[in-house]
Amino acid sequence: MAALALAQYGSGAVITALLHPFGYAKVLMQVGHEPLPAEISKTFIFRKDVLVYPNIFRYMGHIRKVDGFFGLYRGVVPRVLAGTIGNIVQYNIQDKVKIVDKKNKKRDELGTKEEEEEFIPWLKQFAKETTQDTLGRCCGVIVSHPFHVIMVRCMVQFVGRETQYNSVLSSVKEIYHHDGVLGFFSGLVPRVLGEIIAIWVTSFLAKLLNKYFIQEKELKSYTSAACGLFVAHFTYPFTLVTNIMAVSGSGLAAGSPPYMPLYDSWFKCMISLSEDGDLKRGANAFWRFSKSKHLPALTRYRSKPSTTTSYSRPSHHSFK
Repeated sequence: MAALALAQYGSGAVITALLHPFGYAKVLMQVGHEPLPAEISKTFIFRKDVLVYPNIFRYMGHIRKVDGFFGLYRGVVPRVLAGTIGNIVQYNIQDKVKIVDKKNKKRDELGTKEEEEEFIPWLKQFAKETTQDTLGRCCGVIVSHPFHVIMVRCMVQFVGRETQYNSVLSSVKEIYHHDGVLGFFSGLVPRVLGEIIAIWVTSFLAKLLNKYFIQEKELKSYTSAACGLFVAHFTYPFTLVTNIMAVSGSGLAAGSPPYMPLYDSWFKCMISLSEDGDLKRGANAFWRFSKSKHLPALTRYRSKPSTTTSYSRPSHHSFK
């Protein structure tokens, strides 16, 4: 059993590492770094001229050109640690909760067949199971979040060419020295809220579809994944705000003016992004529209080059 679990965690870590360059480029897009100029393209239907930024493959090509092939794996170690630790905590807590639940389940087995088709008992069972999943997932997120913060800050060093977060150990020292313990939990609140919403909505839709609409057992196993992809589209702003708050006010160029405003709280960050129409920034990896409606003078869309490698660190509360 232990060997099987180890193999699962190991395979998950390998897949995470292999796909890391895509996540790396996506994080840079989320913080608003656009090193390549927007280009004129045409919409599919009306063939109207629009400005679009290069897709994620060209973005990755730019990173490789600047930092080399291994530069594409900046931040891979904390990403793997965050994913592995989060999964271990999540699954262990869920297993322990389910073991306790099984002991109590035998008492309620009589009469369940008669109530099986009733909606209220089904809803109660749904709430209990989803609460268990939520508890496990939230604990996994909280425990692994410091590594998520390190990962994001390590990645966005690309913007200002800093070196403070080149290793996990130096990152821990840097965050603790300047932000204190709460700095390790920057952006935690929107991340947890996004996870809770995603779990409950995904679970409800999947169980509802499997109970009333999908009869084939083979299809039922894919319902949850399909619903998860659908719900992820609506919870994406929480992911975006999480990564922005992880770097905002960190002293890195990418998290300081003029590249990024300093946000007092995650809620103000979300409101600001909403007002600017940026809540989906970085969501699309291939068809990335520029907000500017002016087609000429494309050179203006280049990111401003960094002339310094360190910024004065403002005092702020990191747990936001």
